[in-house]
Amino acid sequence: MGLFQTQTGDIVELTQAGMEEIQKHKNNYTEVTKPNSRDNRHWSAWDMGNLWIGMLVSIAVYQVASGLIVSGMSWAQALLTIVLGHSLVMIFAVILGHFGVKYGVSYPMLCKMVFGSKGTVVPSLVRGILGCFWFGVQAWIGGQAIQTILVTFVPAWSGFGFTGQLISFLIFWAMNVYIAGSGSSAVQKLERFAAPVLILLSFIVIIWGISTADWSLAKLMSEPSIQGQKGADFWKLFFPALSSMIAFDGGIALSMADFTKNCKTQKAQVIGQVAGAPIMTAFIAFVGICGTAGASFAFHEAIWEPAVLVGKFGNPLIVVIFSLFIIMAVLTTNVAANLVPPTNVISTLFAKKLSYRQAAIIAAVLALFAQPWNALASAYDLIYNVCGILGALLGPISGLYLVAYLFEHKTEVDMVDLYREDGGKYYYKQGWNTAIIAIFVVSMIVILVGKYVPAMNVLFDNAYVIGSIGAGLAYYIYLKVRKVSVCAADGRMKRAEKA
Repeated sequence: MGLFQTQTGDIVELTQAGMEEIQKHKNNYTEVTKPNSRDNRHWSAWDMGNLWIGMLVSIAVYQVASGLIVSGMSWAQALLTIVLGHSLVMIFAVILGHFGVKYGVSYPMLCKMVFGSKGTVVPSLVRGILGCFWFGVQAWIGGQAIQTILVTFVPAWSGFGFTGQLISFLIFWAMNVYIAGSGSSAVQKLERFAAPVLILLSFIVIIWGISTADWSLAKLMSEPSIQGQKGADFWKLFFPALSSMIAFDGGIALSMADFTKNCKTQKAQVIGQVAGAPIMTAFIAFVGICGTAGASFAFHEAIWEPAVLVGKFGNPLIVVIFSLFIIMAVLTTNVAANLVPPTNVISTLFAKKLSYRQAAIIAAVLALFAQPWNALASAYDLIYNVCGILGALLGPISGLYLVAYLFEHKTEVDMVDLYREDGGKYYYKQGWNTAIIAIFVVSMIVILVGKYVPAMNVLFDNAYVIGSIGAGLAYYIYLKVRKVSVCAADGRMKRAEKA
């Protein structure tokens, strides 16, 4: 490929000359940001599949399935919406994952290539903030499970009220920080161990649900609480819910390079993602449906929060088993999907000042400001408002990345210029790709305005889909217009030279 980089199979690596060339310029090449070498890549398709199993066999997906039902959908409609949304997000995950496999670098470096060496702060901060937010929300759910265990064995613990819940939250918070700070190998080991355990425990939930309906799956699925609200407009619920489902995993897809940089081949990341994600999405959503229906039979109440459901059981053994399921399910999702991405962002932005472990701690501390106890106030608010706002941020960024990587750069990256901070292909205008930043900001504002202007509600209701298509199309048109302008300018120069 040249003097500075070489390609073997699917993987492009810097040569010794390339690394020496980088050091001639101001750069952000450090132990944290350097490409993952071929020898250090150990993730197979199985590992990528385990990653998605760990992320999708999650309490959040469980709650989303239950939440859609509470919002008015039937169990079949909720299942269809969730699976379709998670399947569509695979388009973004696979394409952006291609960057990680090919060049061995993480999401913040993709930001730099597309937005510029200084402009990278815009998408990096957005992804970092979203990751911190979700980390806080998920950590609160895990903390609720720890709270349930403590109350079971120490009944007096319930007397501490919110303070006790906060302490339980901080215990779970610390568990996440420790694993994330230990690096990708710790995440890999966690996912490999947890995946089969989570599947087993998920089957236990399904079996329990069926047992409450006299061991009849048909009776369980006919329970009135999961049949949807009579008179509810499915299509009015469907499109915002679909966009929310895509946005729900949109942040994970956006940061997929953080994980695919560990993959041995492109085939590994594609098969692992495409085979693992849709199947496991359907499975855990079905678990949530069974849990909600089972709660209606057992306790005569449709309960969408699993930690609350666990607290209804009087048997300490059942409480512990189900609480451990919640803890492990949240832990595998929260570390990989929510804490690793902002940690990578912070460690890249402050590459020469912070270690990876220090960056993980900072990201986790920032998550405390999310006040997660408020985000879980209602199922409807979580799905249709919180995820809608996420879609307004993630949709435009995702569309811009796809167009830039596929059509502007055609998947070819100059790795020396990628690390330069004083010039090169990705320096744009003094380090800022002003065109792409402007398109992102305008797209985001227009979609968010749609939340408050009735005539524009359709924009917010389909935030991720419209945002990604609209911003991507706008940038594609810009690239075409710029190309025509450059060609016209070259033509004028040639005519002038002839004259």
